[in-house]
Amino acid sequence: MDTYNIFLEYYDKIVRWINSPLEDEVEFLSKLIQKYMQKEIQSISILETACGTWVVAKEFEKLWYSVIWLDINPKMLEIAKNNLDEKNLILWDMTNFSLQKSFDIILCNYNSICHLLTWQEWQNFFTMSYNHLNKWWILIFDINTLYEFESITRDFAQFYTFWDDTVCLEMFKKTWGNNTDSPTIFYEWLIKIFKKAPDWRYDLITENVKENSFPINIIKKELKNKWFKILETIDFHYWEVNEESERVYFVCEKK
Repeated sequence: MDTYNIFLEYYDKIVRWINSPLEDEVEFLSKLIQKYMQKEIQSISILETACGTWVVAKEFEKLWYSVIWLDINPKMLEIAKNNLDEKNLILWDMTNFSLQKSFDIILCNYNSICHLLTWQEWQNFFTMSYNHLNKWWILIFDINTLYEFESITRDFAQFYTFWDDTVCLEMFKKTWGNNTDSPTIFYEWLIKIFKKAPDWRYDLITENVKENSFPINIIKKELKNKWFKILETIDFHYWEVNEESERVYFVCEKK
C-alpha cells in the first residue's frame, strides 16, 4: 500500500494546524487577486497547480472564480472529486503540462513548489506558468524559505493525535550526488504514523517526503529571465520580507 496515501487521511487537518486558518489564507489571496485584477471578479479564470485536496479551490469557487485544478497525485484528486466538478480536475505534472488554454491567474499555494527538488524543475514550472498565463496577468506562489527549513531541522519532532492514531513529523537536512565539493542539498520529512490495528496493537508506517527551496534573490532573477515582472514579495506573517522570513509569497505579472 502506498504509505503516502495513508498519510493523506490526516493531511488536511495537519496542514490547517501548521498554517493559518483557511479563512485567513483565502482572504489574503483574494485581496491580492483583487488588487491586481483587470476585469470583473466573476470572469476571472484560475489554474491552481499542485492543488492537493482542493480546500483553497473550493473557497474560490464560492467567490465566483472559474477554477481548474491540477495535481500529480491521483489520490489527491480522488479526494477532490468528492466535492468538485470532475471535468475541472487534471492529473498532470506542474513542471510539464499543456492545457491548450490560458488563464488570468496561476496559483501555487502552501509552498507546494518546494516539492520540486531541483532548480531545473523550478525553472520548468516558471516556463509552464508563463506559457499558460494571459498577458499582463499574474502568477502567485509561495515558498518555505531556506531559513524556515533550517529552523525546522533544529526543532523537536511534531506530534499530531487523531483519536487512537498519532502522526509524528521530523525534518532532516540531506545531500545527494557525488560532488563532495558542492553537494546537492534538500530537506526531508520523516513521517511516522502509529496506526491502531484491529487487534489493539499499533502498526508503524513510515514515509519520507522531500522538499527544497532556493535563495529569494536567485528566484527573483530567474523570474525576470522568464519575462515576469515581480509586483510584490510578501512575508505572509509580517508583510516585509527579511532574512528571517519563513513563508514568502511572490506576485508576478506576465509581461
